[in-house]
Amino acid sequence: MKHCRYETLLALSKAMRWSAEPEMVYQGFVDVCVEYLECDVAHLHLLEPDGKTFHHLAFHDGQVDPDYYMKPLTTSVGRMAWMMETGDLIVMEDYAHPHADDVIPEVAVEAGFRSAVSIPLCSSSGILGMLSIVYKRDLPWQDDDRSYLLDIGSVLGTFIQRIQMQKKDLEFQVLRERKQLSSEIHDNVSQMVSALAIHADIAQDCFENDDHEMLGEKLKIITDQARQITKVLREEMLSLRTPIDSCESVTDVLSDILDRFNEQWDINVTFESAMDSPPKLSDYTRLQLVRIVNESLQNILRHARAHNVNVRMMRRNSHVRIDIVDDGVGFDIENVAPERLGIRIMRERAAAADGRLSVVSGCDGTTVSLEFPVVRG
Repeated sequence: MKHCRYETLLALSKAMRWSAEPEMVYQGFVDVCVEYLECDVAHLHLLEPDGKTFHHLAFHDGQVDPDYYMKPLTTSVGRMAWMMETGDLIVMEDYAHPHADDVIPEVAVEAGFRSAVSIPLCSSSGILGMLSIVYKRDLPWQDDDRSYLLDIGSVLGTFIQRIQMQKKDLEFQVLRERKQLSSEIHDNVSQMVSALAIHADIAQDCFENDDHEMLGEKLKIITDQARQITKVLREEMLSLRTPIDSCESVTDVLSDILDRFNEQWDINVTFESAMDSPPKLSDYTRLQLVRIVNESLQNILRHARAHNVNVRMMRRNSHVRIDIVDDGVGFDIENVAPERLGIRIMRERAAAADGRLSVVSGCDGTTVSLEFPVVRG
């Protein structure tokens, strides 16, 4: 072979770099297999959860109709069950003289293929799939060749296991985020809508009793609150669209949020940073930080009756600290109604990103303090 084993393993490792699109990684891997293992065709199959069928992930083959490979492949065909039990290779050295249990597809013979190896993709949780490499020449595989191919299968199997675990973790995070957003929006709007309904009931009584003076007052309150609810909902929608990708610094993101809040609600907001450069946070931490800051601002708007808000950011060893300070009326933290979810959700968000949140409140205002770990490097 023109490539040594070290070069081949290095190329395969590069092909298995993490990506948000695993399908692209799988396709890149089989393309590298064809080049470095010098085979004519490479196929990647993943075992279904039922352990009875494989589904096709990726292939490199310009000679056979792709629809042929899209069909489910059952583990009862040929020596598949044996491979699943032993974790060993299925080596077909000569299509013209196959093993008694092998089933050689006619389409492969018609395309001129003569030998193949099916490599189990092994991980700590068992066999996850199979990599097949097919040749148009006979290849008498030696013992060291077999060990080498099994090593490739173990490396790829471990990588696919990692992708599956990360995918499940991402799905869990998405579900948790949806739940938290649902609770936050409900918490932010439900009380305002409930108050609106109460004023509407009173307005109805005033109308029925010809109390036009009180009716006018209540209609004005209803109008003002309806406009405020509209602004709150608009702010919620805008906060969900706040950019949190790594191309924009945390400082810029916070500045945008605070400027928008200042313009929307006419509350004086100042932002101070005691850091020479913006802190480097993971994307997930940035998401939680943005949502906590937005929730803090909404709490100030609804309850604090504050005129000024000061947000300070500083570095503390391996953490970044952010203090959100208002000069409002404060509240009794110990007597927050259980149906109020804001502070609890903020604490959950901070903990989810390995951070901490504390709240101090008194007659001269409230301070919400956040600490999050900084990404090294």
